[in-house]
This record gives sequence, structure tokens and C-alpha cells, in this order.
Amino acid sequence: MDFVNSHGSTVVVHWINYDGRRQQYAVLRPGQSYRQQTYVGHPWVVADERGRGLVCFEPDRQTLRAVIR
Repeated sequence: MDFVNSHGSTVVVHWINYDGRRQQYAVLRPGQSYRQQTYVGHPWVVADERGRGLVCFEPDRQTLRAVIR
């Protein structure tokens, strides 16, 4: 999955682990992107720096572009 930060501020990319908790994987400043190897059924949440969820993504069998606006 390719995460792209088109948001006006820094965002934090988290995987929701098997216990249902966020596990931080990346911090993206505006305009930055990040490629994450993942699997179908592994949910991802992108939050602002305060931890407020902005958007959730679920991967597909093909590489998806997850744009955070």
C-alpha cells in the first residue's frame, strides 16, 4: 500500500494489530509518501499528531494508493 500525505499537516500511519490496537509504522509530513508491505484483511488507520483518526484503509490484492486528504 502506498500512503500519500496530501493533508495540510503531519499524519501518523498505524496498523491495527491482532489485539485491535494501533501500532505506529510511519510519520508523514505534508507531501511525503511511504510504501508499506501488507496483507488483505490488515486494517490501517491514519491519524493526526494528536491521535485523532482521519481515515481508515484496507489493502487489496494489488498495490493501492492511499491518499490522505
